[in-house]
Amino acid sequence: MEAASAMSMDRLFDKIKQLPTIPKLLHELMQSFNDENARIDEIAAKIAMDQVISVKVLRMANSAALRRGNEVTSIEQAVIRLGFNRLRSVVVASGIISSFKAPPSFDKNRFWTQTFQVATIARTLAQQTKVVDAETAFTCALIHNIGELLIQSTLPEEAELINLAIEKGSSRVEAQREMLGFDYAQLGAELARRWNLSESFVDAIAQQLDPLSYQPVSKEAVLIRLAVFVSFAWHAGVPAQAIIARFPKPLANELGLDPATLADQLEQLHEQGNALADLLTQ
Repeated sequence: MEAASAMSMDRLFDKIKQLPTIPKLLHELMQSFNDENARIDEIAAKIAMDQVISVKVLRMANSAALRRGNEVTSIEQAVIRLGFNRLRSVVVASGIISSFKAPPSFDKNRFWTQTFQVATIARTLAQQTKVVDAETAFTCALIHNIGELLIQSTLPEEAELINLAIEKGSSRVEAQREMLGFDYAQLGAELARRWNLSESFVDAIAQQLDPLSYQPVSKEAVLIRLAVFVSFAWHAGVPAQAIIARFPKPLANELGLDPATLADQLEQLHEQGNALADLLTQ
């Protein structure tokens, strides 16, 4: 980024009166994605100290999709049932949701439902390609549009003007660049940087709109782009076979992905995203 852009980015962040902060627990969990020695019992103990996140972890562990036998009543049991990776994803999701205070005019349920659908698709694509850890892909996709949340929650006047421009025919990215000088991907990457998240998360957010134009290519950014494509097409009512036929081949090739393997899973992925959003935004 050039100096002029960096300065105007700083000015924009200066204008944001109160930058969202992420809980210490969330930050530690984000760092633990790269730590093979992270201890599950220590993380369980920290989660147990956070009442809001504890409730969501227990709700997730007792959800219909995971219920096996007796009801889980402790965080330790929830950790065992969920598994370490899924537990991290639930806590990250809860932490991000609670970090932003969007205005009443912003449809946060719709936003999170679509975000969870994108994250669920990204996880499945990652499982098939095996080039990115599936839960890392899920978390990258979960935070891919934190820039959008930042605009909506901290720059409400600008957000309204951007929405007006979109209603008149501008794309969201064009309207954001015109109004702010930056789009949600650039702002999200800068917020991730200021939160001291690892480079893999920052790069995934920064490169998501055109991942193949960067060198080296962020595989996580490619997964986000593909997951957004699938989710958008699904919401537009495009049939599964047509989505597969129109799959962006250069992006699929970058991951060695055969989109045909997705066809039977689309409806299930859509429902999983809805269920996750319902569980975690309550």
